[in-house]
Amino acid sequence: MKYALVTGSTKGIGLATAEKFVQNGCYVFINGRGKNPELPLPSEFHCYVRADLSTIDGVTKLSDVVLAKTQKLDYLVLSAGATCRKSPAEIEYSDWQMVMDTNVNMPFFLIQRLWDSIADGGSIVFISSAMSLKPHAESVPYGVSKAAVNVLAQSLVKEFAPCGIRVNVICPGFIDTDWQHEKPPWLREKIKSKIALGRFGSPGEIADLCYALTQNSYINGAIVPADGGYDYE
Repeated sequence: MKYALVTGSTKGIGLATAEKFVQNGCYVFINGRGKNPELPLPSEFHCYVRADLSTIDGVTKLSDVVLAKTQKLDYLVLSAGATCRKSPAEIEYSDWQMVMDTNVNMPFFLIQRLWDSIADGGSIVFISSAMSLKPHAESVPYGVSKAAVNVLAQSLVKEFAPCGIRVNVICPGFIDTDWQHEKPPWLREKIKSKIALGRFGSPGEIADLCYALTQNSYINGAIVPADGGYDYE
């Protein structure tokens, strides 16, 4: 059996990705910050680890559970994320630090903790954002952190190459998750009007892409946009 860890996987893109790995015969470590959630996954194929991945203690807790279960992690998907929608004038240091810790710093230290257990020929996928490629004024720290994610991933490519471990990035655009459901209808329609396909993406579509990247043995160091053709209208 192959093992996968998907961070931030109790809902949205992370949950859809975890489901995809389970459907393909993997045992998946699920991660979130809340109490044990009710997940649509068979209990024998997953383990839920409650850990706050904005902190180094959370990274240690999660990695300890993974390493106690297996010494061979085939797939690592870094999906946990945080944002801050304050205006630049209102952002405090703690806001900026929280976003950077969650999106950039802790993913690096999680990889560091799991480094020797990632299987030869394995795959790491970062879930970044289209905002890393086309900045959006709504969340400055989020866009900056996701741009840093892209560079972090590409910086790791040669480090893992001797073991055949590939590192890739997905940059989703507007995906129909809870984050987008919070937007008022008029704003959702405005966003759709700027997407060539005229709709939001689904978590399942990103999960399909994520799984495909882990299976294709020649895609490495790629930053893959998945935004439906945003700004093509």
